[in-house]
Amino acid sequence: DPLGFSKLYDRNFDFNGVMVYPHVQWLREAEIKHGRVCMLAFVGMCVQQAYQIPGLPQEPDWVKALDACYASPVAQLGLVQISVFAMVVEGRFAPLEAWYGEMGREPGDLGFDPLKFAKRPGTDLKKKQLSELKNGRLAMIGVASMFANHVIPGSVPFLTGSYAVQPQSDASHSSPSTFCGKTSSVGHSSGQVPSKTAARYTTQVILPALQWIKTGLKASD
Repeated sequence: DPLGFSKLYDRNFDFNGVMVYPHVQWLREAEIKHGRVCMLAFVGMCVQQAYQIPGLPQEPDWVKALDACYASPVAQLGLVQISVFAMVVEGRFAPLEAWYGEMGREPGDLGFDPLKFAKRPGTDLKKKQLSELKNGRLAMIGVASMFANHVIPGSVPFLTGSYAVQPQSDASHSSPSTFCGKTSSVGHSSGQVPSKTAARYTTQVILPALQWIKTGLKASD
């Protein structure tokens, strides 16, 4: 915590006498919740490129999947179910008291354990909680990289596919990717000029610059 966010709560009344900054309980609850959402999102982004549920919109591009669901009556019912479920869970387990550190449960503990994993003999609950936290953080970085590679194709090494198409790009000019899915080329035959960032920070430029990791640095470097 190099910026000291976890200690801001203790300095609430040092600034203006108003409790503006949240307790660390609120921050941990938010981190776990965002991590869980991103773990589901990253799996969905990757899996739907190869498999779609029969009877639902067959759209492998995660960027266009939501629009396809809005256009399908069956998928609209699914969106309503997801929204209602989220509202019920958020209303039942709203961490209001966590803002000032008096929440009556541990951050992230919703009491949902139908298979009783936490009560099995030999289960190290603290280790499982730490694993969930680490995987959630990694998933948040993974989802952010998906979005970054969508806006600037080629900006994330080893992620040149996954339907990383710029919003204003024409899908008809896309070419097969060496990783997965499809990606649009940086330049188009229509004369569109790529942005300076997209032209500079591509995988072909970044990876050669990292060769020193394998060979090591010399005194002349």
